[in-house]
Amino acid sequence: MKHLLLLIILDCASLLAARASADWHVVRSHPQKHFLNTIPPGNYSGITNMGGDVYAMVSDKSDSALYFNVRLYISRQTGELLQAEYLGSKGRVDAAGLDNEAIVRVSDSTIVVASEQRFRLKEYLIESESVGADGGVLNTIAEAKEQPKLWEWSMPEEEFWPNYGFESLAYDSISRKLWTINESSLRCDGKASSPQNPRRNVLRLMSFSRDDVSAAPVSYLYRMDMPTTLKSAQTYAMGVSELCALPDGQLLVLEREAFVPKAKMGAFCQCKLYIVNPSVEKPYPLDRSVEADAPYVGKRLLTSWRTTISLFSQNWANYEGMCLGPKLDNGDQVVVLVSDSQDGYAGVLRDWFKTIVISN
Repeated sequence: MKHLLLLIILDCASLLAARASADWHVVRSHPQKHFLNTIPPGNYSGITNMGGDVYAMVSDKSDSALYFNVRLYISRQTGELLQAEYLGSKGRVDAAGLDNEAIVRVSDSTIVVASEQRFRLKEYLIESESVGADGGVLNTIAEAKEQPKLWEWSMPEEEFWPNYGFESLAYDSISRKLWTINESSLRCDGKASSPQNPRRNVLRLMSFSRDDVSAAPVSYLYRMDMPTTLKSAQTYAMGVSELCALPDGQLLVLEREAFVPKAKMGAFCQCKLYIVNPSVEKPYPLDRSVEADAPYVGKRLLTSWRTTISLFSQNWANYEGMCLGPKLDNGDQVVVLVSDSQDGYAGVLRDWFKTIVISN
């Protein structure tokens, strides 16, 4: 019995070591694409895979639909996004002005959505089209079976700077951990970074156990890069816009700097995709102020790209949604990203999609 227990412990240790040792790198990064004829303009701010080639996206301006389903046709040989198809809206929001920014599927029957204006993470039932005993179509899972107890967590509004709440969600289905991070520094951690206040934002990377939903989050310190511009802007956003959990438990972190001057020409959006490994990092209490010797998680740059508005280029894309796509025939992993076009602002901005192929 002791010998069997030892083997089990060794196997678990080997699995954890394998999950922590993967050295991910970019195989190819495909050019961004938009699909004006098949995807209606929106404010798409988050995306998650719902199974197969169907993905759910949330809009930070929707006051009616909870999410929107799309079908993405991705080449299993190259990872290129070939076509996208709009499948319609799903679910209903429980209030107006939620500013839903991120979505992730956490079970067969539920999703979690991050609301920036409510400073909360909330679990919802996934809409289904099950057939009832009388042959009628049931609109929601709640009508098909007993409704499960749904999870919700939030932080006080006064802890955040305006419009810098929760933008990100990721779910590690193996360790059953839900991840989020505040977009910019909390008030207790200093002012939000800007061209007028150039500094490295200090963020709180947090994980929640799906096996103990009553437990407090485990928190880590994450430090962003400095701004790349000191020019004044009409609109400026510097923060982490999305997370994505990799199969080995590591996380992709999307740092985004969006700069829009009054004249619009010269606007840019700088995206940097980092990888972090929380399993080897030291947690830091969420309620403790940042001390001089506080531990920050290590990060490694995976890739970066920049989109602009100029006389010769109008490919500006503010990427706010990211999730895992399919695995290719050779085992490489596709990462899917979607940008927020502000509902196709001024007929210039587009709902850009981008795929990046990574491997370990």
